[in-house]
Amino acid sequence: MIAILVILLLLWLLGFAPFQVLHTMLFQFNGYSITILSVLIFFTLIWLIGILPRPLREIAMVLFLIWVLSILGIIVVAGLSNILIIAIIVGVLIYVIGGGGRGE
Repeated sequence: MIAILVILLLLWLLGFAPFQVLHTMLFQFNGYSITILSVLIFFTLIWLIGILPRPLREIAMVLFLIWVLSILGIIVVAGLSNILIIAIIVGVLIYVIGGGGRGE
């Protein structure tokens, strides 16, 4: 669980790192460039949402869908991507600190 959180943080921080291979554009959608880094972050978030317990998973999935819609320009909310990533990280931390689903 901690490894997944570390992977997410590294992928998020790599957006500011000078690794040009991860910034290779795969295709464009609605004026937004889809890069290798954005695809890796997308699948890491899907993986993280999948391991959350049920109430947190449902909340995270709704927030994730809003985030994807805002990235694609269908809805516009300033700073939403940063807020959602922080919310998912906090949710995973609460899950880990709370025992990680031992009572299931």
